[in-house]
This record gives sequence, structure tokens and C-alpha cells, in this order.
Amino acid sequence: MKIGIVGRPHVGKTTVFNALAHATAAIGGYTRRKQINLSTVSVPDERLERLAAVFQPKKITPATIDYVDVAGTSRALTHPDVEHPERAELDADILGELRTVDALAHVVRFFEDAAVPHVDGSVNGIRDIEAVALEFVFADLQVIEGRLGTLSKQLQNQKSPALQSELRLLQQCQQTLESGKPLRTLSLTVNEEKLIRGYGFLTQKPLLLICNIGEAQLDTATEILNRFAEYEAHPQTAVIVLAAQLEMEIAQLDAPDADMFMAEMGLNQSALERFIQTSYRLLGLITFFSGNANEVRAWTLREGRTAVEAAGVIHTDFERGFIRSECINWADLVACGSYAHARSKGLLRAEGKNYQVQEGDVLTILANPT
Repeated sequence: MKIGIVGRPHVGKTTVFNALAHATAAIGGYTRRKQINLSTVSVPDERLERLAAVFQPKKITPATIDYVDVAGTSRALTHPDVEHPERAELDADILGELRTVDALAHVVRFFEDAAVPHVDGSVNGIRDIEAVALEFVFADLQVIEGRLGTLSKQLQNQKSPALQSELRLLQQCQQTLESGKPLRTLSLTVNEEKLIRGYGFLTQKPLLLICNIGEAQLDTATEILNRFAEYEAHPQTAVIVLAAQLEMEIAQLDAPDADMFMAEMGLNQSALERFIQTSYRLLGLITFFSGNANEVRAWTLREGRTAVEAAGVIHTDFERGFIRSECINWADLVACGSYAHARSKGLLRAEGKNYQVQEGDVLTILANPT
């Protein structure tokens, strides 16, 4: 899973990145730099250690999330200043990177800080949400308009059903965007989804709004969340509240000190834990496991995907040569202590390629060599 962290300048994007990634990327003045911060973070999962007690593996491999932190969006993102070509280069880098992510985390500023004034002169969450949404609408429209021009020329010389289908779908996307709505509001078929997947449209990506508050606002976190909960009624959209500066400071502490500090501040979970849980729900993701004497590993899969698709996540050869999977819930395996005991109790099941993998399944894939 890859998540892009976006937002207006000076809203705390890199602070959120540092809190989530336990990183120390420079903050302040970052908006004008060409650098894009990248980090791969392990997903905490206590089930791995308990499964390791069963398998006694040589290594344990958690699932991971890639975080991408980019400079703040502005009108120059989609309308670069021709007098400053270096900005155009940065904008292309930003857009190219964001089109590869699975979801967008939009950091919205709620904290006041006289030393770091808001670029628009005041803190206004709704204005900032709408401003960034509009930038991404413009960015997607530019891609669509360019492709429609190409398709129109191609269809003058050939009557391709595939190209005509793409043309109609892109025209529908164009109409949606021109009405001010993101593409995530469209109900697309599986084939339509595949048809435009390669464009990486920004407004089609699931959106997580992060309300970035100051430490002094912790007591009002629930009130802020409730005020912006209406956005969760929008398709593929979720909202969380974080005190990013505080969470970044916690992330840089040793585990015992971090636990103590969180308890003192009344925080039950770290920013990373809350962010991951919300991201998994937003993207419709589940975790399944594989295990043997060499490795116990956590894998990420879309909810509703099948055993053969899970096999492909582990290795493409397993998907091509899939025969069946042996499946058991992780808690049942831990309670039994071994596959042999689980099999004797009838808890180890043989499942075919159409079996829908469930959260917490431990899979052993049987496949023909290819």
C-alpha cells in the first residue's frame, strides 16, 4: 500500500510524515524544495509474534506501507509559471509521484501558529479542503482533455470498439469533473475501472482527511471530528484528527517513554496505529498470513479477493500453478499450537481458487511448478 501525503503549504504535511514514518525529515521551508520524502513503514501486528511461536521461523516479515510526502499544492501545481521552469519540473514530479499512490492523505490545518502564518492569511479547513480538491480536478481534466484529443484523431482513421469505449468513459469522467465532483463519486464497472486505471486519476483515489490540530486543541478533537464527519458520507472518504507536532515528538521517543507520554496525554493509540486502521478500512484491505520454518509473513489483500489472487500476491508462479490452499484462522492455529493438531481437530480446511480470503487467515498455497 502506498499513500501520498498532500495539502496546502505550511499545514504540517512533513510533520505528519515524520510522525507516521518515525522519520526526521526537515520541516519548515520545505514547500519550495524539489525533494520528495519517501519512507516504508512496517505495519504493527501482534499476531505475527504469536504465529512465530507456532512456526519458530528464521525471520518475521510484517506488511508495509509506503508514505510519500510532497510539497504543498497551489495554483502552480496545474498552471506552472512559464517564467520559472524549475517550478514546472517540480510540479511534474509531484503529479507523477501522486498518480502512483493507492490513496491520498490530505492534511488540513487547524492549529494556529503566528510564527508560521497560513498562506491564505487565516486557518479555514473547509476552504483548504475545497482548494486542494479543485487543484486535483484541474490536474485530472488536463490528462483527460489531452487523451480525448488523441482519441478523436485515432478514431478518424479507425473504428476501434475499444477506443470508442475509452472515449465514452473519458467523456463521462470529463463531465463529472466539470461539474466539480471527484471521479471517486462515479460507480464504475470492473471493466471500466481497468480501462482508466493506468491514468492514476487523483480524484479517483480514496481520500483520508487528516485534521491537524495543536496540542492545546486536544480537548476539542472530538468536536472537530464531528464537525467534519459529513465528509465521510462522500464515497471512499474518511476523516481522522491528529496533533501532528505532538505525535512526531512521541514517535522520536523510545518505546517505554513513548507509552508513558501517551498515557499522560490521554492518547490510547499512536498516530501510526490510528492511521493504519483507518487506511485499511478506507481501502477495503485485510491481512492474511503465510508461515513455515523459514518465515512468518503478513500480506495485504483487498477484501473480497480470492485464494488464487492471494497466491498471486505471494508469488505470481503460485497464481499460475494454483491447485488449492490450506486455510485456518490465525487464532485457531495459535490455540492448537501446530498444523497437525489443527488438522486432527478439523480446523484446517482445503479451499479452492474461488474461496474469499478472510481477515486473519493463514494460507498455505499448493501449486504446480511453472
